[in-house]
Amino acid sequence: MKTAITKIGNSKGLIIPVQLLKQCGFENEVSLEVKDNSLIISKIGKPRSGWEEAFEKAGVDQTMMDNFGNSFDKDEWTW
Repeated sequence: MKTAITKIGNSKGLIIPVQLLKQCGFENEVSLEVKDNSLIISKIGKPRSGWEEAFEKAGVDQTMMDNFGNSFDKDEWTW
């Protein structure tokens, strides 16, 4: 598929058909990267995505994290 590069103020932009945006799962923001003279547009992952699976694979038990609390967490912090 070809698309034109359009002038937008002092910058340039691309018009990406909505079907392609939906197919890639792009929403409001994307990641841009230049690699080997190519522009790579990627979906931005959610912070800490995949951590649970990695912890399970490494044998880390969630109860290990329960010992890191302190009195401030219990007495003063408001959720």
